[in-house]
Amino acid sequence: MNQHPLNPTEANARRKNRALLAFALAGAAALCVTLPKVTHATPGGAGWQGKYTLSIPAGRVDQFVHYPCPAAYPVAVSGGFLPNAAAKAGMVVLGNGPRLDLSPTGYNEWSWIIDWPNGAPAGSVITFDVYCVAGPQ
Repeated sequence: MNQHPLNPTEANARRKNRALLAFALAGAAALCVTLPKVTHATPGGAGWQGKYTLSIPAGRVDQFVHYPCPAAYPVAVSGGFLPNAAAKAGMVVLGNGPRLDLSPTGYNEWSWIIDWPNGAPAGSVITFDVYCVAGPQ
């Protein structure tokens, strides 16, 4: 008589599911670790330059923001932004990338073009940051 509450097929399936779950959890834990090439620079160094917070006047319909890299690390490779809850209402992102309106394009600034077709709500705030390196990657 089988003492196990599950038949052998069900027991093997549960063991495989546990192993798969353990593997998935280990992978998820690994993703939470900071990647080796990602740096958190002090302003003027390589990496993320530091948060810049901008309060958007109520009613503003168009906002252009650009964030330059320091001279020692002149290549902007990424940018990030985080609007608060008020700013999200009706917000449309029209541009998020290297600043292309300069001639010649130097890729030393990251820019954002953000619109509110009906005007920015009162209390709108957006935080920006830019990731800079010494040269192309």
